[in-house]
This record gives sequence, C-alpha cells and structure tokens, in this order.
Amino acid sequence: MQPNLNKIDSKRESEQTYSDIELSNTENGQSVKLYAFYIAESINLKVLKADFTGKLLNSSSSELFYAVGDNGYIYIFNYGAVVFANFSTIEMSKTINFLRTYCSIFFDKKLDEKYEIITQKDGGTVFTFNSLFVPKITENVIKITMLNLAHSVSLDYYTDVSEELLTSIKNFSIELETKGKLYISKKNMLKFIGKSLNTKNRIAENLYIFDAPEIVWEDEYIDKINKGLIDSFELRNRHKEIEFTFKNIEDNLYMFLEINQHSESNRLEYIIIILILIEVINMFISKIH
Repeated sequence: MQPNLNKIDSKRESEQTYSDIELSNTENGQSVKLYAFYIAESINLKVLKADFTGKLLNSSSSELFYAVGDNGYIYIFNYGAVVFANFSTIEMSKTINFLRTYCSIFFDKKLDEKYEIITQKDGGTVFTFNSLFVPKITENVIKITMLNLAHSVSLDYYTDVSEELLTSIKNFSIELETKGKLYISKKNMLKFIGKSLNTKNRIAENLYIFDAPEIVWEDEYIDKINKGLIDSFELRNRHKEIEFTFKNIEDNLYMFLEINQHSESNRLEYIIIILILIEVINMFISKIH
C-alpha cells in the first residue's frame, strides 16, 4: 500500500508556471529543495506505475515523474535512483520504504545528494556547488535539475563499485608480485570479469549523460540549464574517470586470465606426462613378467 502522502489536486495542470508552484523562502528568494537517493540496483517501474497514486506527469520504460501533494515531485528511475522535490524527511522515508517492494537488491546503506533551486532578484542564472539560482522556477526547471541530480548520485554509486573492483585487482597484483602466482580459480576469475562488464554495461544503458533529454529539445532555456548542471556536477568528467577505471580493470583481468590459462595448460601437460610415464612403466613391468 502506498504511503500516506498529501492528497493530489486533480485539477492541477501538468505544465505549471512559476506562480503555480508553492515555494519556501530563503534570504535570496524562494527555493525548492531536492534530495536524491540511490536505493537499489534496479526498480520495477511497470509494476510500480500500476500501484503508485501520485499524478503521473511523464513516463517511459526507464523513468516515472510524478506530482505529489500541492507542491511535491518525485522522479523515479529504473536503474535505482529516486529524487524528491519539496518532500519532508518523514515523507521521503515512507516513500523509500514503500518503493522497497519494487526494488531488486535494495540497499540498506544508501548514497544521497541534496541540491537547491533558488530564485534571485537580478534575474540571472548561476550554478554553484550545491545550488542553482534562476530568475523563475518552473516545473521543467525542477524536472531537469532532478534528472541531473539522479545522474550525479548514480555516478557516486558506480564510482564506489569501480573503486571496489580496482582494489581487488590491486590485491591480485600484489599477490602475483609477492608470491609469484594467483590463488584464484578460473571460475572465480570469470565471475569477476562478468561483474565488471555488467556494471559497465549498466552505466552505458542507464545514464544518457551524453544525450540531450527530450525536455530540452524545444526549450532553449532548459537546454542552457541542462548543460550548466552537467558542467556543475562534472558528470562527463566523472563518467570518463569511471570508464578509465573499468578499462584498467579489464586490461588487468584479461592478463590475469591469460596467466591462469597458461598455468592450467602447464598443469595439463604435467598430467599427460605423468600418464605417459605410468603407461611406459606398466609396459616395462609387463615385459619383465
């Protein structure tokens, strides 16, 4: 059953203007607070879509964008990221707990990021480390910011995964240097390669950092914000660093696999030699008798 969030206003239009969105006040102006979480390896959006009662503003096979209550938004992605706008801590906790049912490999320890969209009087657009200053806040401004924040928290997760794999690779290298051999079976080596390749493929499939989302195609202002957020979050640079790490991991793994195969080949040769010797000895003994 869905958590008891604020009731949806059925008359609310999906394309809102600045005046439609209820905002909190700051010293600089009005603001919308965003929180992103990476909660699972994947989320079943098809089943979730049938159960969630928020007002669906946009959907695809990879994402669901809802309006919840008078001024809240939630953006859910099939690769495990969830972003909230104008949600209280209790509401976010209840919603994440509700989403657990639709998750594959739910994470008890979740990565999170927060960000804020703030209006400023001079009307300029400014990007800082944890804030976006804009002349006005619209639904599309909120949506494109939530999308980029989802990419950012997802890259945090994949960075952790790549660093964990790289640490294991370094341990293999130290073992090879100090002991002169690898104490890992071919089966486990192949599993390790599979995990590395699957993670890399998931990044390519789910994070369209290098492709412009549909929301920016016909809106020059939203396109400008999207490009600014990509630069502010350093999404492309972080993505390239992860790719470089996985390339390093793959190069090392295939080298280790070659060593493992060579070792098995030598072992097979020794077995054949021993079998031949046994056969020769048997023939010699039979001739004596």
